[in-house]
Parts: sequence; C-alpha cells; structure tokens
Amino acid sequence: MSSRTVFRAIFWGLVALLLVFHVGGGWYYSSRIIDETFTPDPEPMVVPSGDYELIETVYSTPLGDMGAWHLPGSRSTWVIHIHGLNATPAEPEALYPALQDAGYPQLAITYRNDEGQPEDPSELFQYGATEWEDILGAVEYARASGADEIVFAGYGTGASHALSFVFRHNFDDIAGVITDSANIDLGSTVDHRASLEDFALLPSVPPTISWVAKFFTSLRIGVNWKSLDYIEKAQRSLRVPVLAIHGTADESIPPEQSLALAEAEPDLVDLWLVEGAGHVQSFQSDLEGYLTRVLDFLEEAA
Repeated sequence: MSSRTVFRAIFWGLVALLLVFHVGGGWYYSSRIIDETFTPDPEPMVVPSGDYELIETVYSTPLGDMGAWHLPGSRSTWVIHIHGLNATPAEPEALYPALQDAGYPQLAITYRNDEGQPEDPSELFQYGATEWEDILGAVEYARASGADEIVFAGYGTGASHALSFVFRHNFDDIAGVITDSANIDLGSTVDHRASLEDFALLPSVPPTISWVAKFFTSLRIGVNWKSLDYIEKAQRSLRVPVLAIHGTADESIPPEQSLALAEAEPDLVDLWLVEGAGHVQSFQSDLEGYLTRVLDFLEEAA
C-alpha cells in the first residue's frame, strides 16, 4: 500500500470521526439547549409587600387572563415591567417605591408559561415571537386605565418581549423602552453560554458543535434564530428611545449585546454599562445611580 493511499485513508477516517463527533455532539447539546433555554421552569409567584401600594389584577390576552400587579400613580405615563426568564414580576421590586413616589403608575406583569398562567401552545419559551401578544394585552389594560404614554422596562429576556412588540407596532403612545441585561440575540446568548460550559473532555463547547446544535434545535422545535436577533432588527425598525443598562460582569447575557444595540442605533439608544454588576444586578450595585438614570429617561420620554 502506497504512502498516498495510507494518507488518504487516515484523512478520510479523521473526517468521518469529526462528522460523527459533530452530529452526535450537536444532537446531544441541542437537547441541553431545549431543556435549559426553552423549557419553562418558573419561580413560584409570591406577592411582595413594602413601602408602596400594590394591587393584584389581571389583564386579557389571546390565551386568557394573565396576572399582574398594578402600582397606582398620578401621572399619565405608565411603566410596564416585563420580567426575565423564569423570574416573576417581583424582579424589579427595588424600583417600585421610587417610581411610585415620582408619580408613575406601574404594571408588573406575568406572561405565558409563568407559574399559574396559561401556557404557550408550544409549551416552550418563544423569546418574543409569541409573548408580544401578552404585551399587547398589558398595553390595552394600561390604556383603558388612563395611560396616555407607555414605557416598557424589560429585564433579561423581558427586553426581547418588549422589542418584539415595539418592532411590530408603531403606536404613538409607546414613549420608550428601558432594557436591563437585555437578552436580545438568542443565538449569540446560546453561543456565549456554550463557551462557558465543559463538553465531553473539552473545557468548553466548540463553536462548530454549538452551530450544529442550534441547527438541530431548529429542526426539533422550529426555532428561527434570525427572527430572535432583535439587534439586527433595530437597524431598520427601532423608532423609540431606549435606555440600555447592562452590568459588565453579567455572565448570563454578555454586555456586548447591549453594546451592539447602541451601535445599531446610536441616536436612539443611551447605553449605561455598570462596572462589576452581574445579571439584572445593576440596581444592587448602584441603586441611586440606577434610579437617577431611569427617572431622567422617563422625564425625557414623557
């Protein structure tokens, strides 16, 4: 057997091994993506109490009534809080008193797949692709309750729901969006988390395995990754001002996503990077600065 034949046999053998590794590894990691990224595991709903007035209520959606907490205020500009993945409406509780003291009515909402709420027909998270319908129901509730203008405050994945709604509707009464640790490019988020996870005997999931896994995830549950890239959509569809807040130590959602949003629409996006803050922890790192930024944004939006 010639050396060329041996070389070709080794070469094609390695190609076959790589193919098997990527197909098998991609299928396995797609299962992890589905379990960890798309399968609901909501926190228990606990109604908070503090130095603020809070009223339990419901708002209507195509799936039925959803729970919400209404914090009354005297102004006509409402803030609709949209919590992050598997969290609850209590996620932004630290902001409730200051915003209420400033006169802003607030609506902290649940949405599909939260504990005790209707499930999405897919029984999976859709990252704004269907949740925008719940946001529309919350907007209609606020309007019927006297809102002249509305500002969304989206935390983590809640930011994707807010932007999904904004990109679909050009309503004059949507005055702006506040994003905190925005998860607005799900494909990038999956790649980022893959780079932090060990895989087989490797210190992280190889980018090629992540790509194959996302392909298999698309086949298995119908994910359109491009449609969940709200950064790209912002370049052609963003029409309202955004205050983008992101901690530099966020290991769940890289701050590069908020940076990219600001670069996509620098005239509309005001970026504030909070040094050393983790995921949705900027208000814990600098509550006074956080409230100042939020209240200033609300005054300008209104």
